[in-house]
Amino acid sequence: MVTLYHAGVSIAEIAVFIGRDVSTIQRWIKRMMIGEPIDDRSREGRPSTFSLRVQLKVTAFFCQTNPLPGCNTMTLKWAFDYFSQNPSFLGCSISISSICRILRQHSLRPHLHKYFLQITDPNFFEIMPLLIELYLNPPKYLFCFDECPGIQALRKVAPPLPPGQGKAGGRYSEPTHNRNGTKDLYAFLDVNSGKVFGECADNHQVATLIRVFKKHVASLPGNAVVHYICDNLSNHSCHEFCRVVAELCSVTYPEKRLKTKRQRQEWLQTENKRIIIHFTPKHGSWLNMVEIWFGIMGQKCLKYNSFKSVEELSSCLINFIETWNQYFAHPFNWKYNGQGLHEKAVRRFITHISVENRHMGLSFLSGQFELMLNLLNNHFEQIGIKDWQLLANTIEEKKDYLDGIIQNSDKPRIKLKIEGIYPLLLEQLKSKLPSKEKCAA
Repeated sequence: MVTLYHAGVSIAEIAVFIGRDVSTIQRWIKRMMIGEPIDDRSREGRPSTFSLRVQLKVTAFFCQTNPLPGCNTMTLKWAFDYFSQNPSFLGCSISISSICRILRQHSLRPHLHKYFLQITDPNFFEIMPLLIELYLNPPKYLFCFDECPGIQALRKVAPPLPPGQGKAGGRYSEPTHNRNGTKDLYAFLDVNSGKVFGECADNHQVATLIRVFKKHVASLPGNAVVHYICDNLSNHSCHEFCRVVAELCSVTYPEKRLKTKRQRQEWLQTENKRIIIHFTPKHGSWLNMVEIWFGIMGQKCLKYNSFKSVEELSSCLINFIETWNQYFAHPFNWKYNGQGLHEKAVRRFITHISVENRHMGLSFLSGQFELMLNLLNNHFEQIGIKDWQLLANTIEEKKDYLDGIIQNSDKPRIKLKIEGIYPLLLEQLKSKLPSKEKCAA
């Protein structure tokens, strides 16, 4: 404040620049001019009621995944009740407001929960940019498709009430209902317009997928290059589906050379044919834009609704699609570019190891080691040195925990695989990270 003031900047401008009140600026400038030190003056007030030990106990209680047997979440009210009935835990009584104050000091917000999908595909960060590029610069014919299986035709016992004057509509969730069967919905979302091509079916078998897929392709110009985005469901890359794609493209399907699922997916993604299928990463369904539309459909069409039969459910879904296409269809404005996700993937894995997560299995651990190795070799610069150093230190510190997961597993194939990746990851980390002597210099 004083430096800016002596440089000729006005007090009002200083206040805006550093985000403080004008009176605060004036107070500090006056203090410095009369020779007072820059330290804060001593303030009156009673000492802290709770010792550091009590504060740490309260904080640790909320930082556990299972603070009490069978409870994986804890509210302030429940914590207060537990502390009140077990005074020996803290050694003193405490109020809800004091618990809240202690948690706020450590930026803990246990009442909030965030949903996320853990990245498990080692090739996630090679696939994601390709899909994002398609969304940001979509070709003329780009469609996201998926199945929404097992939509239940639920008939509520008590019908909803219409809205009245000054009252909300009685669209309550009636707990008692009759189950009248299920329907599967196939949906193709046009990324450029937001319109949806949909069809209801009794199942999601390969034959049904092929029938609906051929119907959608037939609705497009015969010489158009069409791009599709879908998930990794086995039906989307089986031999039967590949044969149909080859037939629609008038190309030869090399079935004998494509024995594995990965090989078939690579063939479906080749651009030497007019139908190109792009696959989302494993556990990357959020990269399929049709999932956004499924969420809208659930809120606007299925929620609070009641169906006497699967036929009525099918009719309602088709009517909703027509209503959407006529009045509400619009292209979704995709803005996400994946920035910062690389660091999050590394930090989440560090957290899993640090807390010695008892739910961690060998398959997950193997996939995470592969993911870390891929990030290390292909995306090293997008993650800070501190995060890489922390990962290396955490793996070394928790060696016994990691070795225990590997040795106690009954999956020999995955065990053999991870025994090759584990030392390679450590070796690569040591070779890429600066040594302690370099850091000291």
